[in-house]
Amino acid sequence: MSESPMEKKRILVVDDEKNIRTLFRDELEEAGYEVATADSGTDALQKLDIFLPDLVVLDIRMPDMTGIEVLEQLRKKYPDLPVIMCTAVRGLKDDFVIWDARVSDYVTKPVDLDVLKEKIRKALGEES
Repeated sequence: MSESPMEKKRILVVDDEKNIRTLFRDELEEAGYEVATADSGTDALQKLDIFLPDLVVLDIRMPDMTGIEVLEQLRKKYPDLPVIMCTAVRGLKDDFVIWDARVSDYVTKPVDLDVLKEKIRKALGEES
C-alpha cells in the first residue's frame, strides 16, 4: 500500500544551484518525500509559511543571504524545525556557528545522496 500525499514528510531544499536543487528533489521524491525547492534565501523564507516543511536542507553559500542568515530568520518562527546545512567547505571551520544555530546536521558537497537521506531520516526520527 502506498502512502497518501498527506502522510508524506515535506522537505524544503534551498540552494542557488539549479542542478543541486533538481538532483536533491528527484532523489528525495523517489525516497517518498514531498519536496519543494527554493533558489535563494528570500525565496526560502517565503516558501516556509506556504509549504510548511518537516525539514529544510539549506545551502550555506548563496548570493542574496547566507544560509546562516536564513537560519536565523527561520528560527524566529520555527525554533524546532530540523535543518540540515549543505556546504562546500571541507572540515567546516565554522561548525561552532552552525551548532550554536541549532542545526540538526550538515553534509559537504559533493553530497553523498545516501548519507543525505540517512541524515534526513535521523533528523525526522524515522527508522533507517
